[in-house]
Amino acid sequence: MKITRVDATFCTDKLQESKEFYMNYFDFELVYESDWYLEMMVPGMPTSGLSFTLPRRDEGEFFCGTGTILSFEVPDVQGEYQRLKEAGLSLVQSLQDKPWGERSFVVDDPNGIHLYIYETIPATPEYQKIYDSFRQAR
Repeated sequence: MKITRVDATFCTDKLQESKEFYMNYFDFELVYESDWYLEMMVPGMPTSGLSFTLPRRDEGEFFCGTGTILSFEVPDVQGEYQRLKEAGLSLVQSLQDKPWGERSFVVDDPNGIHLYIYETIPATPEYQKIYDSFRQAR
């Protein structure tokens, strides 16, 4: 299988709130919108996107946000942390250095989806040893 695009779709009754959140705070671009569905992508990254749809199914589970994490790697996590904090977003996790090699913080979107925003930093020697062992195994 050759995958040419990855798009996560979430069922929600907060279509407009989701659209405004991702466009205002994360520069997503609206590429399609109807009264029950919208699709967005990051400018310059046509292979990745987010979609939101009203819960219009006759059967099955409906998404409630719980347990979902989207990760966004950025070149300046400190700057993004300050920008979003100053914009008034509620921080679920403050800026932290993780031993596995990431400096990160977390905010929630209007649906309760955790957005893990991070920048790569050097891993601790313990984690680097684990990473190196996987590289050698390939």
